[in-house]
Amino acid sequence: MKIQDILQKNGIITNLDSVNKAELLAQMGKYLASLYDLKDQDLIARKILDREAEMSTGIGYGIAIPHARIEGIDRVYMIAGRNVKGIDFNAIDEQPVHLIFMMLSPANASSQYTQLLSSLSRIMSYEEIRSSLIDTEDPEKFLDVIIRGENKYVE
Repeated sequence: MKIQDILQKNGIITNLDSVNKAELLAQMGKYLASLYDLKDQDLIARKILDREAEMSTGIGYGIAIPHARIEGIDRVYMIAGRNVKGIDFNAIDEQPVHLIFMMLSPANASSQYTQLLSSLSRIMSYEEIRSSLIDTEDPEKFLDVIIRGENKYVE
């Protein structure tokens, strides 16, 4: 499974303006649930926040990958967001987060989930990908950068 198979242009928010992590995660969680017509938006937002409370998903280099496993969903869902100002995420490198990739997966879909996390981490390890995404206001161009990065750097 590839990122480009699940991330859609309408699942990319390039103008996130939340000022704190909890607000951002709740906003993105509810958007994801609404976009994919998933039931119980509040549960999804709470699961994301609960997972984040266990350990920050800020992986460094201005990136966070908040995620949760949800009973009753049938596949992996992903949205992406960009916050130009940056958000304190308690990231591993203590830098603000500008790029957020939120994922939900079925409780039992560990191989797809792990593969997507690995691919995303690999793509985001390249400075030219990160800076292109931060500079891109257009969701279609944002998705194009992800697709090009995935095609170039992920086998």
